[in-house]
Amino acid sequence: MNAPQYITISQTTVDPEFAFYLPVPLPPLVTAICVSMCFIGFCVGAVGNTLVILAIIKNRKLRTSANAFLASLAVADLGTCVLVLPILAIAFKSLDVVTTNQLLCRLFYHLTFTFGPVSIQHLILIAANRYSLINRWYTRIFNRRSISVIIACVWTVNIILNISVAVYSYDTKRFNDKDYCRLEQRHALGVLFWLLTSMYIFLSCFVIIPVFYALTFRTVRKSHIRVTQNSSMQLGVSTVATASMEPMNQAVEPRRLAFEILQTTRSRRQPRKLLSSSEVKLTRVNFLIFLTNVLFLSPMLFSLVLSGGELTHGTFVLILLPIGMNSSTNPLVYCGFNRNFRLAFKSLVKLR
Repeated sequence: MNAPQYITISQTTVDPEFAFYLPVPLPPLVTAICVSMCFIGFCVGAVGNTLVILAIIKNRKLRTSANAFLASLAVADLGTCVLVLPILAIAFKSLDVVTTNQLLCRLFYHLTFTFGPVSIQHLILIAANRYSLINRWYTRIFNRRSISVIIACVWTVNIILNISVAVYSYDTKRFNDKDYCRLEQRHALGVLFWLLTSMYIFLSCFVIIPVFYALTFRTVRKSHIRVTQNSSMQLGVSTVATASMEPMNQAVEPRRLAFEILQTTRSRRQPRKLLSSSEVKLTRVNFLIFLTNVLFLSPMLFSLVLSGGELTHGTFVLILLPIGMNSSTNPLVYCGFNRNFRLAFKSLVKLR
């Protein structure tokens, strides 16, 4: 038998197979910055996402069926900030502490692969919800009961899927008298999981959600133009009718004529419903949240594609940092660009 080959890293003889468990070497200053960012994300995300959930529950203006998706998204972001970021900070300080602790390691990966897909799926649902608001089939799909069922299904399916992957993929590998947590990716289920994950992130971020928002803004723009034209036509008809009444001395009252014109206008079939100004602003806020998610998810997507789905523990820790920080920035977007959320936050902070 041929003797196994070894490589030397930092005066330590390491089996090449176990280079998978080594951290990415970072300068002490960079490590300290990453740990500090995890701490800031934990504090800001915990407070901010809690305020989002309470604002939607307590504020009548925000207590809508559409905002139920935002509340569920805030729950996923809160879980990422409170549960994942502390483990991530420990991994930056000492990756061995996480990879050699079987419970901590499995919890780290399981929570990450639960909250991440849930967030992306909620972004898809929010984009679809925005588009359905300007269609007549909105109440058929997005009523209170269906929204509750959809949210419950999203959470249930992702939890069950991650449990099944955990059963078949998690294993241990002994090295230097330590049992390392291992996420096996080379069997059929592991390859399929990573392939579907890559395709799912790509299609969601660069195809499905952009198409929904493009259709929404395009329809809103056309609706504004149509409403302006209809208003001009109604004004012209009213002016002509009033002018013709004076010389003819007809007995038709102006109120009756105006009522008939209004009834004729209402009887016209309008395929789209115009969004209110507040709904348009909320749609823009949701689109901004989507853009920030794409920005922070891009490192993971490119890493999955370039590595063929086989990420080392050290690489995964690095690309997870921007995703975790993204979960703490969403409440800042709500507060900065939506007046109703801003007022609700102030009311909650002042305990009104």
